[in-house]
Formats: sequence, C-alpha cells, structure tokens
Amino acid sequence: MRDIRGFAVKFYTREGNFDLVGNNTPVFFIRDGIQFPDVVHALKPNPKTNIQEYWRILDYMSHLPESLLTWCWMFDDVGIPQDYRHMEGFGVHTYTLVSKSGKVLFVKFHWKPTCGIKNLTDEEAKVVGGANHSHATKDLHDAIASGNYPEWKLFIQTMDPADEDKFDFDPLDVTKIWPEDILPLQPVGRLVLNRTIDNFFNETEQLAFNPGLVVPGIYYSDDKLLQCRIFAYGDTQRHRLGPNYLQLPVNAPKCAHHNNHHEGFMNFMHRDEEINYYPSKFDPVRCAEKVPIPTKSYTGIRTKCIIKKENNFKQPGDRYRSWAPDRQDRFVKRWVEILSEPRLTHEIRSIWISYWSQADRSLGQKLASRLNVRPSI
Repeated sequence: MRDIRGFAVKFYTREGNFDLVGNNTPVFFIRDGIQFPDVVHALKPNPKTNIQEYWRILDYMSHLPESLLTWCWMFDDVGIPQDYRHMEGFGVHTYTLVSKSGKVLFVKFHWKPTCGIKNLTDEEAKVVGGANHSHATKDLHDAIASGNYPEWKLFIQTMDPADEDKFDFDPLDVTKIWPEDILPLQPVGRLVLNRTIDNFFNETEQLAFNPGLVVPGIYYSDDKLLQCRIFAYGDTQRHRLGPNYLQLPVNAPKCAHHNNHHEGFMNFMHRDEEINYYPSKFDPVRCAEKVPIPTKSYTGIRTKCIIKKENNFKQPGDRYRSWAPDRQDRFVKRWVEILSEPRLTHEIRSIWISYWSQADRSLGQKLASRLNVRPSI
C-alpha cells in the first residue's frame, strides 16, 4: 500500500536542538491543523480490523480537495522510493529565518540525495517487498557498513514576506509547492550518515522529534498546520515516552542548557538545588544571546474561515500535464484501481472524478470512462 515516508533530522547545535520533521513529499494532505488527528486516524489501520484500507482514506479525503497535490506524489512513479539512500526529503512547512538585525525571510527546506533519486515500479515493489519487507533498512545498514556513506545536500528556498500576496496561492499553505523557477533552490549544507546506531531501542524507539524545537535564527510561520504540530508532538511524546522524555540522551541537547522541569515519572536527573524558578537573585542564570522574534501587526476581527486563495486544482493539473503520456497512464491506472474498492460508494467515486476533472479535464474523462461514473460537478 502506498504511503508517505517520514524524513526527520535532529540537529544538535551549540544553541540547542532543531528538529526538521518532514516527509518524502513536499506537500501534505491538509492545511488546517484542527484536522490533523482525523487525517492520522484515516491513514492508520481500521480500528476494528487493524487493516489499512483505501476506502477509509478516500472517504475522509473526499472532503479535502486540497489533498490532490499530495496524491500527485503518492500515486505517481515517485510514490515508492527504491530505498532510503535514493529518497528525497522535504521540511514541508514554511519556517522563518531571522537575522541578528531582525531581517525576516520565509524558508522551505529540501534534502536531495547525492546518489540520485530512484523509485520502484508497482511490480518491483511487490517483488522486493515480498522478499524482504525491511529491504530499505538493510540497504542503508549495508551501505554504511561498507563505507559507502549515504549523503544528502540541504537546499533552501527563501521568500521575502512582502511578496506573500504576489502569488495565485497562499505560500503558507502546506498543500502547495513554491515554484523553483521563481524561488530557486540554494545549497546550504549536507548530511552524511557515517555510522549506524549502537542500540535500536535507545537511539530509535526512544527518539522524539518535535517541529516545535527550533533554535535562534529559525522560527515558526503562520502556517496553520505547523502551528498545530508545534503542540501536538510534545503531547504525543509525553504520552509515548513519559514526562521526562527530554532527559533521554538521544533527545537531550549536547550543549549546556538549563530548564526548571522537575520531578515526574522516570526522572533520572539528580538535582539538589533549591531554586527551580526564573528569574532569581539567588541563582543568576546566564542567558544566551537573544535573537529577535519576528512580529506582525494585525487589524480587524479574528475569525475562523477558509483561506482566500484555496486554488486546489491548478498545481495538481500542472504536475499531471508535465508528465509523459505513459507516466500519465500509470497514474490513471492506479487511481482506477483504488476507486474500484468495493466499499466505496458511487457518490465518493463521483466526487473524486469531479476533483480530478477540475485539475485536468482529460484526466477526469479517462477516470470516468474506465469506471463508468459521471463526475458530480
């Protein structure tokens, strides 16, 4: 079953930890953070049968036309990475870069494998996955063990916030990509995996990523899904690993740090000080150099509403039309297959054909013809 792969990196910097928690797709299914628990539930196995099923996913996302661009990655030829070494990574969200002088830029992060991007066809995936469901993990382990260290280059796209309204979409909408011909990729670093972990449980099972962990110079944006994830991940980690999960070596900063977190289950940090608050004349704490936090003035009444520039169909249509005819045919074939799920209703099939017709008329016609369903436009 096709699914999104995670691509998360924890930076242990001199000023604390920065977690870049991304995926192998540059976009996501939803833009509204309040929907985050529901999209996770829809993507996970059926709570009754414990089987992951497309009819549940398509039922939920038939209410979300903004999900189309993500489907254009998942069901395209790039939907099944050959292995981790040949897989792209994306920060997905828009963050903010802040200089010491207070200058602000919007930023998106991209990881590009230096050994190239390779994917599996549907037939190859069945053979490779059938022979060894952990093939990607084994490939990564064997490459590192042989000294063939996997490497990714880190690129950024930046945008002046003053240009935010110059596009036909909202640049802070996580269901949209930024055009690289207008906002080109800029190389800023690289990631090399030169060793394997010593203990899987200690260094992987107990590892906790959190989009809320940033360092001076990197800040959040008004991306509404990011605003939700900032809080959601900490709640999840406390539930999964306990209230003191940040004391675990794999999650603790490597630099000198101080906080007033005290007690709680599984607390293993010996502390004998009397002052557990800040500020205090009895225990003066030396603070790190402050970096400005971007501010923005708002006028008017705060409301909950749909964004003005939804534009849900243009980018999916552009991506589909950029493919060669045989690639388009494979995309259509995959959609015909999942829309043929017995549990799907005629109404849900019609909605999806309507969505794809609005992205590209010929795509909608192909799906409607093969499924014998008229779009519900």
